[in-house]
Amino acid sequence: MVSFDVDKTLFRQPALTQATRGLGIGKKWDAIDEMYERKRITLRQALLQQYQLLVGMKLADVLAEVSKVPMMRNIRETVDKLLGLGLSVILCTDNPDFLCQYLVEQFGFRGFVSSKVAVKNGSIIDDIEPLPDKRLGIRKYCAWMSIPLSKTVHVGDGLNDVPVFRVVGYSIALNTNLVKVKRAASHQIETDDLLDVYNHIQSEMSRTKSVN
Repeated sequence: MVSFDVDKTLFRQPALTQATRGLGIGKKWDAIDEMYERKRITLRQALLQQYQLLVGMKLADVLAEVSKVPMMRNIRETVDKLLGLGLSVILCTDNPDFLCQYLVEQFGFRGFVSSKVAVKNGSIIDDIEPLPDKRLGIRKYCAWMSIPLSKTVHVGDGLNDVPVFRVVGYSIALNTNLVKVKRAASHQIETDDLLDVYNHIQSEMSRTKSVN
């Protein structure tokens, strides 16, 4: 299996952070980020408070803003080629499930591990379950799908990817300038084309047969 982070891995910038600019809640969103960075609140509290800012908004309006955020090149082609190797290809993110569903429909991912933010009658509602620890999420998913963590690749860029890097069999730090993330990863790639990730995974598979 190959799992991809979303923000700054598929999207070149944090998707919802950028979307909130057009939705009129950017300053409130940033203030919560700042409280988290200053360690005044936990990541779980930060995610919960940010997603509560979206409550009452129409999902279509949120996704319209998300669609303006620049993305990596050749996402669909990369997913198709990885699927062609017999791999499961999923998303692993603390972003909401509705954002993952958008990416599934756009690019053909086969599943996701994410926060849960409910939508009813086209609007976002206050039924929220954040996923502050992606490592727990990927462990549950792998257990559910009977896929060994040792045969899973994770691609990400952020500090919250480091715990995932430590439990999977192989990890790729993509476009990150964080030393801790680079050190934790099996391999590093700088590119704007996701096919470079596919090419590396394909070469590793032919060399080691260590990916499911």
